[in-house]
Amino acid sequence: MRSLIWNIVAVSIVVLSTVAFEVGYVAPRDAFFIAFTVLAIYTGNQLLARENQPLGQALASIFTKPASHGSSVSYLSGLVVAGLSTLVVAQVLTFS
Repeated sequence: MRSLIWNIVAVSIVVLSTVAFEVGYVAPRDAFFIAFTVLAIYTGNQLLARENQPLGQALASIFTKPASHGSSVSYLSGLVVAGLSTLVVAQVLTFS
């Protein structure tokens, strides 16, 4: 249950901050901070769950092996967080 709540919170924060940034309600530096922070915490949490694996194998399993996650919701939320956060970070670094 805690994992489901964490996934919902992470996706909600990233989606709301991305929409606010794209519409112009959030400054680019604030959107970068929000997106990068959520991405770093989410990825760190996923890496901690795979602490007995080598780093390369753990990173590959986060993004390419849905069965390594507890549920499909966890896998999809990871893809959404990674995708939207990367979009915001790339846009801020490119256009600012």
